[in-house]
Amino acid sequence: MPRAKTRHAKSTPEGRYLYAVVPIEVVDSLNLDTPGIQGADVHPVTSGKLAAIVSNIEQQTLRPERKLLSTHSAVLGHVMDQAPMLPVAFGIIANSEREVRNLLAEHENDFLTQLRAVRGNVELGLRIRLSDPDAFGYYVNAFPELKAMRDDLYREGEPSREEKIELGKYFVDLLNGFREATADKVLDGIESVVKQTVVNEPRNESEVVNLAALVPQKKVDAFNATVEKLGATLPENFQVDVTGPWPPYNFTHLRIHFEQVEEAAQGAP
Repeated sequence: MPRAKTRHAKSTPEGRYLYAVVPIEVVDSLNLDTPGIQGADVHPVTSGKLAAIVSNIEQQTLRPERKLLSTHSAVLGHVMDQAPMLPVAFGIIANSEREVRNLLAEHENDFLTQLRAVRGNVELGLRIRLSDPDAFGYYVNAFPELKAMRDDLYREGEPSREEKIELGKYFVDLLNGFREATADKVLDGIESVVKQTVVNEPRNESEVVNLAALVPQKKVDAFNATVEKLGATLPENFQVDVTGPWPPYNFTHLRIHFEQVEEAAQGAP
Protein backbone atom coordinates (compact mmCIF):
# COMPACT_ATOMS: atom_id res chain seq x y z
CA MET A 1 0.00 0.00 0.00
CA PRO A 2 1.58 3.32 -1.02
CA ARG A 3 2.40 5.74 1.75
CA ALA A 4 0.36 8.89 1.96
CA LYS A 5 2.35 12.03 1.18
CA THR A 6 2.86 14.28 4.16
CA ARG A 7 2.29 17.96 3.41
CA HIS A 8 4.45 20.25 5.51
CA ALA A 9 3.21 23.75 6.26
CA LYS A 10 5.47 26.42 4.85
CA SER A 11 7.35 28.08 7.69
CA THR A 12 7.31 31.83 8.13
CA PRO A 13 10.67 33.48 7.34
CA GLU A 14 12.36 34.65 10.52
CA GLY A 15 14.19 37.61 8.99
CA ARG A 16 12.66 41.07 9.10
CA TYR A 17 13.39 43.68 6.44
CA LEU A 18 13.26 47.21 7.89
CA TYR A 19 11.75 50.27 6.21
CA ALA A 20 11.11 52.85 8.92
CA VAL A 21 10.53 53.64 12.58
CA VAL A 22 7.32 55.40 13.66
CA PRO A 23 5.78 56.45 16.99
CA ILE A 24 3.56 53.79 18.55
CA GLU A 25 0.48 56.05 18.64
CA VAL A 26 0.14 56.05 14.83
CA VAL A 27 0.20 52.27 14.37
CA ASP A 28 -3.54 51.63 14.73
CA SER A 29 -4.38 54.21 12.06
CA LEU A 30 -1.63 53.25 9.58
CA ASN A 31 -2.71 51.76 6.27
CA LEU A 32 0.07 49.33 5.35
CA ASP A 33 -1.69 47.81 2.36
CA THR A 34 1.28 48.14 0.04
CA PRO A 35 3.59 45.37 -1.21
CA GLY A 36 6.95 45.06 0.49
CA ILE A 37 10.24 43.62 -0.75
CA GLN A 38 9.60 40.43 -2.77
CA GLY A 39 5.85 41.02 -2.41
CA ALA A 40 5.81 40.34 1.34
CA ASP A 41 3.17 41.92 3.58
CA VAL A 42 4.26 45.08 5.37
CA HIS A 43 3.48 45.15 9.10
CA PRO A 44 4.59 46.80 12.36
CA VAL A 45 6.79 45.37 15.10
CA THR A 46 6.17 47.26 18.33
CA SER A 47 8.21 47.93 21.46
CA GLY A 48 7.50 50.58 24.08
CA LYS A 49 6.72 53.91 22.42
CA LEU A 50 7.95 52.88 18.97
CA ALA A 51 7.13 50.63 16.06
CA ALA A 52 9.30 49.42 13.20
CA ILE A 53 7.69 48.98 9.79
CA VAL A 54 8.96 45.67 8.40
CA SER A 55 8.23 42.74 6.12
CA ASN A 56 9.28 39.10 6.40
CA ILE A 57 12.28 37.90 4.40
CA GLU A 58 14.33 34.72 4.18
CA GLN A 59 17.72 35.90 2.98
CA GLN A 60 20.11 38.12 4.92
CA THR A 61 21.48 40.24 2.09
CA LEU A 62 19.97 42.03 -0.89
CA ARG A 63 21.56 43.55 -3.96
CA PRO A 64 20.51 47.17 -4.63
CA GLU A 65 18.59 46.27 -7.79
CA ARG A 66 16.30 48.87 -9.31
CA LYS A 67 13.09 46.95 -8.59
CA LEU A 68 14.01 46.40 -4.94
CA LEU A 69 15.08 50.02 -4.47
CA SER A 70 11.81 51.15 -6.03
CA THR A 71 9.79 48.94 -3.67
CA HIS A 72 11.71 50.22 -0.64
CA SER A 73 11.06 53.82 -1.71
CA ALA A 74 7.39 53.11 -2.38
CA VAL A 75 6.85 51.72 1.12
CA LEU A 76 8.60 54.74 2.64
CA GLY A 77 6.45 57.09 0.60
CA HIS A 78 3.30 55.24 1.64
CA VAL A 79 4.20 55.54 5.33
CA MET A 80 5.49 59.11 5.02
CA ASP A 81 2.12 60.28 3.70
CA GLN A 82 0.48 59.11 6.92
CA ALA A 83 2.84 59.63 9.84
CA PRO A 84 6.14 61.07 11.07
CA MET A 85 8.88 58.52 10.51
CA LEU A 86 12.58 57.79 10.55
CA PRO A 87 13.57 56.16 7.24
CA VAL A 88 15.89 53.15 7.26
CA ALA A 89 18.48 52.81 4.50
CA PHE A 90 17.96 50.12 1.87
CA GLY A 91 19.03 46.58 2.68
CA ILE A 92 18.84 46.48 6.49
CA ILE A 93 17.66 43.04 7.64
CA ALA A 94 17.22 41.77 11.20
CA ASN A 95 17.64 38.08 11.96
CA SER A 96 14.38 37.99 13.91
CA GLU A 97 11.51 40.02 15.28
CA ARG A 98 13.24 39.89 18.65
CA GLU A 99 16.22 41.75 17.20
CA VAL A 100 13.90 44.47 15.93
CA ARG A 101 12.32 44.88 19.38
CA ASN A 102 15.75 44.98 20.99
CA LEU A 103 16.77 47.73 18.58
CA LEU A 104 13.71 49.83 19.41
CA ALA A 105 14.18 49.36 23.15
CA GLU A 106 17.91 50.12 23.04
CA HIS A 107 17.48 53.39 21.12
CA GLU A 108 14.00 54.49 22.20
CA ASN A 109 14.99 57.90 23.60
CA ASP A 110 17.16 58.77 20.60
CA PHE A 111 14.55 57.67 18.07
CA LEU A 112 11.77 59.57 19.87
CA THR A 113 13.89 62.74 19.91
CA GLN A 114 14.48 62.45 16.17
CA LEU A 115 10.80 61.79 15.50
CA ARG A 116 9.84 64.94 17.39
CA ALA A 117 12.34 66.93 15.31
CA VAL A 118 10.86 65.88 11.95
CA ARG A 119 7.17 65.73 12.90
CA GLY A 120 5.10 68.06 10.72
CA ASN A 121 7.98 68.61 8.28
CA VAL A 122 9.03 67.25 4.89
CA GLU A 123 12.41 67.05 3.20
CA LEU A 124 12.79 68.88 -0.11
CA GLY A 125 15.82 68.88 -2.36
CA LEU A 126 17.10 72.06 -4.02
CA ARG A 127 19.66 71.95 -6.79
CA ILE A 128 21.07 74.70 -8.97
CA ARG A 129 23.01 73.65 -12.04
CA LEU A 130 24.55 75.18 -15.13
CA SER A 131 22.58 74.18 -18.23
CA ASP A 132 25.49 74.95 -20.59
CA PRO A 133 27.19 71.62 -21.50
CA ASP A 134 30.61 73.34 -21.65
CA ALA A 135 31.06 74.32 -18.01
CA PHE A 136 34.69 75.42 -18.36
CA GLY A 137 33.92 77.48 -21.46
CA TYR A 138 31.02 79.19 -19.70
CA TYR A 139 33.08 80.10 -16.64
CA VAL A 140 35.98 81.33 -18.81
CA ASN A 141 33.59 83.91 -20.21
CA ALA A 142 31.96 84.58 -16.84
CA PHE A 143 35.21 85.18 -14.92
CA PRO A 144 37.46 87.74 -16.66
CA GLU A 145 40.44 86.74 -14.51
CA LEU A 146 40.12 83.10 -15.63
CA LYS A 147 39.87 84.15 -19.27
CA ALA A 148 42.93 86.37 -18.91
CA MET A 149 44.96 83.51 -17.41
CA ARG A 150 43.79 81.08 -20.11
CA ASP A 151 44.56 83.51 -22.94
CA ASP A 152 47.98 84.32 -21.49
CA LEU A 153 48.94 80.64 -21.22
CA TYR A 154 47.89 79.86 -24.80
CA ARG A 155 49.26 83.06 -26.36
CA GLU A 156 52.50 81.44 -27.50
CA GLY A 157 51.15 77.97 -28.25
CA GLU A 158 50.38 74.91 -26.18
CA PRO A 159 51.18 75.47 -22.47
CA SER A 160 53.14 72.96 -20.42
CA ARG A 161 51.48 70.26 -18.33
CA GLU A 162 52.34 72.17 -15.16
CA GLU A 163 50.76 75.36 -16.53
CA LYS A 164 47.59 73.45 -17.43
CA ILE A 165 47.45 72.05 -13.90
CA GLU A 166 47.78 75.56 -12.48
CA LEU A 167 44.98 76.77 -14.75
CA GLY A 168 42.81 73.89 -13.59
CA LYS A 169 43.48 74.66 -9.93
CA TYR A 170 42.63 78.31 -10.47
CA PHE A 171 39.39 77.30 -12.17
CA VAL A 172 38.45 75.02 -9.26
CA ASP A 173 39.16 77.79 -6.75
CA LEU A 174 36.96 80.25 -8.66
CA LEU A 175 34.20 77.66 -9.07
CA ASN A 176 34.23 76.78 -5.37
CA GLY A 177 34.06 80.45 -4.45
CA PHE A 178 31.11 80.94 -6.78
CA ARG A 179 29.38 77.87 -5.35
CA GLU A 180 29.88 79.05 -1.78
CA ALA A 181 28.58 82.54 -2.55
CA THR A 182 25.54 81.14 -4.38
CA ALA A 183 24.77 78.69 -1.55
CA ASP A 184 25.00 81.51 1.01
CA LYS A 185 22.60 83.60 -1.07
CA VAL A 186 20.13 80.71 -1.27
CA LEU A 187 20.39 79.89 2.44
CA ASP A 188 19.76 83.53 3.37
CA GLY A 189 16.78 83.64 1.02
CA ILE A 190 15.04 80.50 2.31
CA GLU A 191 15.86 80.96 6.00
CA SER A 192 12.33 82.09 6.91
CA VAL A 193 10.60 79.11 5.27
CA VAL A 194 12.78 76.21 6.46
CA LYS A 195 13.43 74.57 9.79
CA GLN A 196 16.85 73.17 8.92
CA THR A 197 19.17 72.75 5.94
CA VAL A 198 22.03 70.48 4.93
CA VAL A 199 24.41 71.54 2.16
CA ASN A 200 25.73 68.54 0.25
CA GLU A 201 28.67 68.35 -2.14
CA PRO A 202 27.84 69.13 -5.79
CA ARG A 203 27.69 65.90 -7.76
CA ASN A 204 29.46 67.18 -10.88
CA GLU A 205 31.13 70.20 -12.46
CA SER A 206 27.83 71.66 -13.67
CA GLU A 207 26.13 71.59 -10.28
CA VAL A 208 26.48 74.74 -8.21
CA VAL A 209 24.21 74.10 -5.21
CA ASN A 210 22.97 70.79 -3.84
CA LEU A 211 21.09 71.08 -0.57
CA ALA A 212 18.32 69.45 1.42
CA ALA A 213 15.78 71.47 3.38
CA LEU A 214 13.51 70.37 6.21
CA VAL A 215 10.38 72.38 5.51
CA PRO A 216 7.23 72.67 7.66
CA GLN A 217 4.36 71.17 5.67
CA LYS A 218 2.40 74.42 6.00
CA LYS A 219 5.30 76.35 4.41
CA VAL A 220 5.92 74.17 1.35
CA ASP A 221 4.11 76.60 -0.98
CA ALA A 222 6.04 79.53 0.49
CA PHE A 223 9.29 77.60 0.03
CA ASN A 224 8.55 76.95 -3.65
CA ALA A 225 7.61 80.60 -4.22
CA THR A 226 10.79 81.79 -2.50
CA VAL A 227 12.97 79.47 -4.56
CA GLU A 228 11.29 80.67 -7.75
CA LYS A 229 12.14 84.27 -6.86
CA LEU A 230 15.73 83.31 -6.09
CA GLY A 231 15.99 81.51 -9.41
CA ALA A 232 14.95 84.68 -11.22
CA THR A 233 18.01 86.48 -9.81
CA LEU A 234 20.46 83.94 -11.27
CA PRO A 235 22.08 84.21 -14.72
CA GLU A 236 19.87 82.73 -17.44
CA ASN A 237 22.16 79.72 -17.96
CA PHE A 238 21.35 78.32 -14.51
CA GLN A 239 18.44 76.03 -13.76
CA VAL A 240 16.82 75.57 -10.34
CA ASP A 241 15.18 72.25 -9.48
CA VAL A 242 13.12 71.44 -6.38
CA THR A 243 12.52 67.75 -5.70
CA GLY A 244 10.48 65.84 -3.14
CA PRO A 245 8.97 65.56 -0.70
CA TRP A 246 11.37 62.83 0.42
CA PRO A 247 11.74 60.80 3.61
CA PRO A 248 13.93 62.91 5.94
CA TYR A 249 17.19 61.02 5.30
CA ASN A 250 19.34 64.13 5.64
CA PHE A 251 17.86 65.04 9.02
CA THR A 252 17.74 61.66 10.77
CA HIS A 253 20.47 59.22 11.70
CA LEU A 254 19.63 55.58 12.35
CA ARG A 255 22.80 53.69 13.17
CA ILE A 256 21.63 50.10 13.15
CA HIS A 257 23.96 47.30 14.23
CA PHE A 258 21.86 44.30 15.11
CA GLU A 259 24.71 42.18 16.46
CA GLN A 260 25.63 44.87 18.99
CA VAL A 261 21.99 45.34 20.03
CA GLU A 262 21.56 41.57 20.47
CA GLU A 263 24.71 41.30 22.59
CA ALA A 264 23.66 44.25 24.75
CA ALA A 265 20.23 42.72 25.27
CA GLN A 266 21.69 39.34 26.23
CA GLY A 267 24.00 40.97 28.74
CA ALA A 268 21.22 42.97 30.37
CA PRO A 269 19.86 41.73 33.73
